[in-house]
Amino acid sequence: MKPYAESCEKNKVPILAVLKELLVDHRQVLEIASGTGQHAVYFGRELPHLIWQTSELVENHAGIQAWLDEANLQNVLPPIALNVNDEAWPVSSVDAIFNANTVHIISWPEVERMFAHISRALAPGGCVCLYGPFNYGGNFTSESNAKFDA
Repeated sequence: MKPYAESCEKNKVPILAVLKELLVDHRQVLEIASGTGQHAVYFGRELPHLIWQTSELVENHAGIQAWLDEANLQNVLPPIALNVNDEAWPVSSVDAIFNANTVHIISWPEVERMFAHISRALAPGGCVCLYGPFNYGGNFTSESNAKFDA
């Protein structure tokens, strides 16, 4: 059975609107922590000029692959094993990195390790796109983000 996250369904359209602008001149995207695989399939279908590399902890690969198998998209690649705590990542160079709903649920040292890896994996002129229930001016941008953070 495919995993499903309601939050992916709720946020995919507004995220896509931003990605369409930011990734217009990019080609290879690493998605850190692909979760269910829903975002990868949706963004891969809507942004066919991108090669979208999914990644996740090994125990979540089957769920992502179920989404990929059903979608049958040539530009969305099977998940690679990736953990922000790993000494090395199996990615040498990409021109964009996407992550949704991770940095607020991992520890600060893990966030620092993640960005250290990003600095090595991202090609010069690359783009990092983060999505999450972040605060602006000390306030959540939506009620659902406040609930998700809780």
